[in-house]
Formats: sequence, structure tokens, C-alpha cells
Amino acid sequence: MKFTYKVSPTMKTRQSTQQIMFLLTLGLMAVVLFSSTFYFVEYGIDYVIHLWSLLAVAVLVAVGSEVVWAYLLKKDVLAYLKTSFPWVTAIILVLMVPISTPLYPIAIGTLFAIVVAKLLFGGFGHNVFNLAGVGRTVMLFSFGASIVPDLITSATPISSIANIGWIITDPALVEPFLAQFGGITGLLLGWYPGGLGETSALLIMIIGAFLAIKNVLDWRIPVFYIGTLFALASIIAVVQGIGVWYPLYHIFAGGAMFAAVFMLTDPVTNPTSASGRIIFAIGAAIITILIRVQGNYPGGVVFSILIMNMLSPMIDRFTDGWQLALSKKYVISMVSVFVVGAILMGVVGLNMKAIVIAEPEPEVPDITLSTPISLDQSATAVKGVVLSSTTEGDFEVVLVEIRGYSVLEGGYDDALPNKIEVKINKTTLKVDSVKVVEIKDTNNIGTKVDNPKFLDQFKDVDETSSVDAVSGATVTSLSVVRAVFAALEHVKGGE
Repeated sequence: MKFTYKVSPTMKTRQSTQQIMFLLTLGLMAVVLFSSTFYFVEYGIDYVIHLWSLLAVAVLVAVGSEVVWAYLLKKDVLAYLKTSFPWVTAIILVLMVPISTPLYPIAIGTLFAIVVAKLLFGGFGHNVFNLAGVGRTVMLFSFGASIVPDLITSATPISSIANIGWIITDPALVEPFLAQFGGITGLLLGWYPGGLGETSALLIMIIGAFLAIKNVLDWRIPVFYIGTLFALASIIAVVQGIGVWYPLYHIFAGGAMFAAVFMLTDPVTNPTSASGRIIFAIGAAIITILIRVQGNYPGGVVFSILIMNMLSPMIDRFTDGWQLALSKKYVISMVSVFVVGAILMGVVGLNMKAIVIAEPEPEVPDITLSTPISLDQSATAVKGVVLSSTTEGDFEVVLVEIRGYSVLEGGYDDALPNKIEVKINKTTLKVDSVKVVEIKDTNNIGTKVDNPKFLDQFKDVDETSSVDAVSGATVTSLSVVRAVFAALEHVKGGE
């Protein structure tokens, strides 16, 4: 009988799982401290207290769940916790949510991540999906309405660009858009609101490099994930004719950098071989950018991780074998996956269109009309002064200066008259439109006359007509009527 066997490559290391998780926890806490500093400087101590309250709740729920689990299984609780590390999942989950998240969703998300996604699968090292990703997804679908940015922290980089279709084709709009986040440099430094871990891309890159040097994570995953994101976003940029800021925006904004260092690198839920992890990272980047530019969720990072977690066993089977002997096969596979992604991005890029968000129409306050004013009786005491008169075809546009409330009744030392523009049909000698050019009367009282409900009454009126005054602004209303009468008299006298 012939036996065929192979010896897997092995490497001796002095580093224990406890040391690895300790260094990972230190890296996560560095991000927490940066986020705390940002919210303290920009928004005050209340936000920092809430951040640490979220962290405390998540850690207590995570640790408490595993303590109960260990007790039910009649295991040594302290020994169990030393090999389970529940706080790591809790910290990562907190860093994935915005500062406005209430305490109860983070508690439920943590409970689901620890109990359902981890303990029911067999505990540490047996989970199929990224634990924090599962918790965040449960929170998103169950408490989406309550986990939204508040009025202070609503303008995040991801939500801002998602609202305009993930592209800006007008070069004149790029600089003011980036300026609200301090430009590309500001995105790199991370001094802007978002998810608590969506902060300094520069800090996370430094932490990632440190963890890679310490063999806490496999450098291939963040490098190929971020590199593929940059390359695919660059294809969209070329197709759309926009600058290099676009791919940089994709990797610096949102949770891409945080996920690349702290989530995708989870050794339990990604493939075991080096070639498999590269394919895993490339696939996650393709899904991330597809969800961003074509899906309903602006981030896309969490879903890409969970989808690739499902594909990890298949990738492991595909890359099973002697890595050096099959290196050509693996390289071809990696290139093929990237080419598929590149073709997708080219097609997507051709069909992307920028969304033009119209400025909201200013709200016009409601007014009440009351006492009628006759035009032919309005000029018995005060007459308007014609400042100019221009002809526009069959119409005469007359600018009239008229004393209003501030001059007649207000008694102000610096009181000034109002200016009204009246457009009159020279053939019919009827008013076509009235426009308030300057209103010097009391704000929110006399200024009520600059309202379509009042001004539209003058359409087709003549010297024998009457209009209703604005309730509470009778003197100012009278001044407008006198200006219209003066304009009619001017046009009539010129005939």
C-alpha cells in the first residue's frame, strides 16, 4: 500500500494568543482615544461620556454573556475568559457605530454577536462570521431608525457623497465639497464625524503597520484590500473623467481603513493560506465598492466582510495544496478575480450619474389679509416718487419710492422709504406684476407685504380697483398701494 502525504509548513513563535489579543486591544484603544479627543474638542464632554458609556455597556454585555455561558458549562470562569477575549468584539462593535447610537441597540447587538454568532457556534475560534460584523448588521436592520447621525454630526463623508450618487462630475464643485472635511488631508487625518472608528486613516495605518510587524495580522489582507479599492475606484474616476481625489476618498472616508486592519484580518473567518487571503481581500474590495456605488447602503464594508466570510471555506478548498508548487495557479486566480472586478467597475462607471440636489425653496410664511384699500383713494395724502421707468415691449417697468411705516409712523432717526417695482401693460393700463425691491419697515411686521399672497392681488388691477391689506401691516400695505397708484399715474400721463 502506498501512502501519499505532505508536511504543512510550520513556524515557531514565542508569541501567544494572549499576547496577540493584548496588542490588538491596545491598537483598538488608541482609536478610541483619538475619537474621544475629537468629540471632546469639537462637541464637548457630553459626547465623550456617551462614547465611553457605549464602550462600557458593550464590554459588560460581552463579558457577562461569556461568564454566564462558562458557568452553565461548569467551566472555570477566569480561565475561560483568558482564552475567549469577548472585550475585543465589544470594542470593535462600538467603533463601528456613530456617536448618536443609544445604549440599548449596542447592548442587543453585542449580545447577539457573542451568544448567537460565537458561543452557539462553539466559542472562540469556531465562529463562521466576523462577530462585530454580525452585531452591526443586527443593529442596522433592527434599530436603523434610532442609529442615525444627530443634528450635530450628520455631515459625514460617506453620507455626503452617497447623497450625490458617489461621484462629482463638475470640477467646480469638488473643492468646496472636500473643503467641508478639510480636503483629502483632512480625511487622512480623520478630524471629522462618522462612525467612532471612521476617524484617522493615518493613525489606523500606523497601528496596522505595527500589528503587522508584530505578526498580529497578515499584512497581505489590508494591503490588497485597500490597493484593490484604490484601483477599482480609479477605473471609475478615469471613465467619469474625475481626479485622483476620488479613489483616495474611497479609502480614507468611511470604515474601509478600519475594516482593513481590524476586521478583515480576523484569522478565524478568513482563509488560512496566503493566496486564499489575497483572493479574500480582493473579493471584499470588489463587493465593498459595488455596494457603495450601486446599493442602498452607503458604506458597504460590513456586508462585504460577511459575504466573503461565507466564501472562505470555498476559497480554502480552492487554495488547498502545496503553495509553492501551485503558485502559478493562484496568481492566475488572483488576477482573474481582479480583472472581473475591473470590468464590473468599467461598466458601473459608464452608467453612474451625479445626483443634483436642488436647493430647498425658502419657506414663505402665511399671512392674513383684512381691510380693503382702494387704489384711487390711497394717494390722497402721500404720493409716490418715480425713480426710473423703462420700457420692455408692451410693458413699462416703473420703480417708485414711497414713504412707509418707518417714515410716517415709526419716528426712527434713520428711517428710509420703501422701493416698489411695478410692471404695467401700456395698452390696457393695468398692472402685470408688483415686486418689493427694498422694504425698510419693521422686520417680520412690515416685511410681511413681500409675500405672493399679498402681491398677487395686483395682477390686472387699475386705478379703480382695490386690494386687501396685510393684517398687522396696514400702513406698509398702504405704502405699496400708493406706489402702484403712482406708477399707474406715471404711465397714464406718458400716453
